[in-house]
Amino acid sequence: MVNVDKEELTVIRKFEHIEHCLKKQVEAHVTTQFENIHFVHRSLPEIDKDEIDLSVEFLGRKFDYPIMIAGMTGGTKGSQLAGKINKTLAKAAQELNIPMGVGSQRAMIRNPETWESYYVRDVAPDVFLVGNLGAPQFAETMPNRYGIKEALKAVETIQADALAIHMNPLQESVQPEGDTQYRGVLKALAELKSEFPYPIIAKETGAGVSMEVAIRLESIGVDAIDVGGLGGTSWSGVEYYRAKDERSKNLALKFWDWGIPTALSVAEVRYATKLPIIATGGIRDGIMIAKALALGANLAGVALPLLKPAVKGDVEGVIKILQRYIDELRNAMFLVGARNVEELRKVPLVITGFAREWLEQRIDLWDFLRNRTS
Repeated sequence: MVNVDKEELTVIRKFEHIEHCLKKQVEAHVTTQFENIHFVHRSLPEIDKDEIDLSVEFLGRKFDYPIMIAGMTGGTKGSQLAGKINKTLAKAAQELNIPMGVGSQRAMIRNPETWESYYVRDVAPDVFLVGNLGAPQFAETMPNRYGIKEALKAVETIQADALAIHMNPLQESVQPEGDTQYRGVLKALAELKSEFPYPIIAKETGAGVSMEVAIRLESIGVDAIDVGGLGGTSWSGVEYYRAKDERSKNLALKFWDWGIPTALSVAEVRYATKLPIIATGGIRDGIMIAKALALGANLAGVALPLLKPAVKGDVEGVIKILQRYIDELRNAMFLVGARNVEELRKVPLVITGFAREWLEQRIDLWDFLRNRTS
């Protein structure tokens, strides 16, 4: 293993991630907690279903639906798999006029030849595209740490509109070859933000963002937060399948369900900041999207459900899943009498069970329920 080039290890790892997400049970065993967020049914909606407007504005762009295709992959040289996935997703995003992200571009920074696996402008000239780099690469203790040069390369090489900086300490901590340098990341991001000409989205990858972290991110000028909450794909679970020895397997297994459930993370970030929020992490239907928006999210991100059709190059398959979510979202909004997302954030919510217990200990719940708008 020592003789294998580190760039090649990154490529191999990406293949393994895709394979395990397609073939294994990689989702969290605990829930997003959306099941404990309840709408109050309105027997007299006082609106017509066909007048509901699902469009939203996010980072200066208007989208037809409050849904984002979350970043999944890229960087696999010697194979067209990652490029095929990204282009399939991009075609769907272009047709629906929704934003999309790409997977980590670390492979592209290390090996520029892989840039085409992230490039989708030839099939999606108008899509709002989000590049992606990892937070540890900006740490002060990281050799050859990233800065403005690498951030610009990530965005401009693929003609992206914004850059996500993914925070994945959980995955890195259980990955044998993981990067666990995080010292000085906040300061580095503050410096990057001061000179970077594109929006920066701070993005978790499955363990959620707390209100304490959200406040710090807002203080340095980050443009939006993708909560990446617990309840969807567990990257500790993915690393469990990749582990080659019992010790590594045990560590990954123990942290499979670590984190803040998505619904609770959205509530915390909305309570603590005015930043735009993307709710990702276990979004599996339009009712969950409606609940995320009602809690204060601006967009809901979807990843794992779209991977299977994307691997096959099935654009219509991707659109079919997203259209189902859109239909369910519209119906939920009709049943609570919300003409648009802004009105959805004002409808009554009932919070029960663990979600209520968590939020009552973490925030002023009643103040939050009165003020959920961004």
